[in-house]
Amino acid sequence: MPETTKSTIRWRVSLPTKSNALNQYEGYYHYLPVNDTAMSWGVYLTGLGSGNAPAGEIYPPKGHPGLYSFQWSRGRVLPEFQMILISQGHGVFESEPTGEMFVEPGSIITLFPGVWHRYRPDSDVGWTERWISFHGSMTHRLLELRLFFPEMAVRKARRPTSLARAFDRVLHSVREHPTQNSILLSLQAMALIGSVVESITDADELPGGHRTVRRKEIVDPLIAKALDLIWTHSHQAFTVQRFANQLSVSRRVLERRFRDEIGHSVLTEITACRLNRAKRLLRETDLGVKAVAFLAGFSSEERMRVTFVENVHVSPSRYRSDWLEQRKPKLGRPPKS
Repeated sequence: MPETTKSTIRWRVSLPTKSNALNQYEGYYHYLPVNDTAMSWGVYLTGLGSGNAPAGEIYPPKGHPGLYSFQWSRGRVLPEFQMILISQGHGVFESEPTGEMFVEPGSIITLFPGVWHRYRPDSDVGWTERWISFHGSMTHRLLELRLFFPEMAVRKARRPTSLARAFDRVLHSVREHPTQNSILLSLQAMALIGSVVESITDADELPGGHRTVRRKEIVDPLIAKALDLIWTHSHQAFTVQRFANQLSVSRRVLERRFRDEIGHSVLTEITACRLNRAKRLLRETDLGVKAVAFLAGFSSEERMRVTFVENVHVSPSRYRSDWLEQRKPKLGRPPKS
């Protein structure tokens, strides 16, 4: 029988070993209540836990609900996502998309809804694990963007010690409030998933890289400062010359180094910034087109209209109406939740 305390659940499993000693898996797990409010969020937690499986221990331990329990011989299929950090020890993972894979220390194992899998530590070594189970519409969007995918279910994490602390913060929050599945907990789960994705992916794997609008890292410190100025102050009536003055360089030097680093002119970057800001305001506010032009940094409503036609091939008003039309429920189909 499991011995239960407020914060931990411990299993003691007897099995024959060379020394006939009693082995023990010691760990914690908790499965959270999920209601309609939690499910309406883009990401919600369904369970989480941590534990240490010593060498020679039976794995996985008994005591989990039937949906989550499995035997090595049969494997398992889950209806949700799960991320497992193996911080110490090593073992093996197997799924239909990957085949058998070695799991080294600092690995993240990602499990996917509907995908058969199984995993276990090396019986001579054991391992230490932390895990979360989660679901929601946003997680499927991440899958569509290929930020993680079943064919790469085992990835090496950068800075696994920091990642372990991130897992522990969520574990601590649930231990303190074991009956919650609140908005706050959903936000914590989103932050943790973001940390995991950042830790296991390279910049060229992410749509747009680690930066907002470009794939490459900025090497030139002058251009890094220029970009910060542009994206922070381009809503004002700044010209290329004013940006150069702020950076204490000539316009010619700024233009040359900017083009060498970014691949286009300073003015093109300023325009792209203002255009992106205007798109967001048109989609997310009811402000008039003239007000949007002013807040986005365009010199006039007409200047913004010309920029939209040149780059988006529609006027600002048409851009807004097309966006609103896309968001309307389609006739004959239930509205998307």
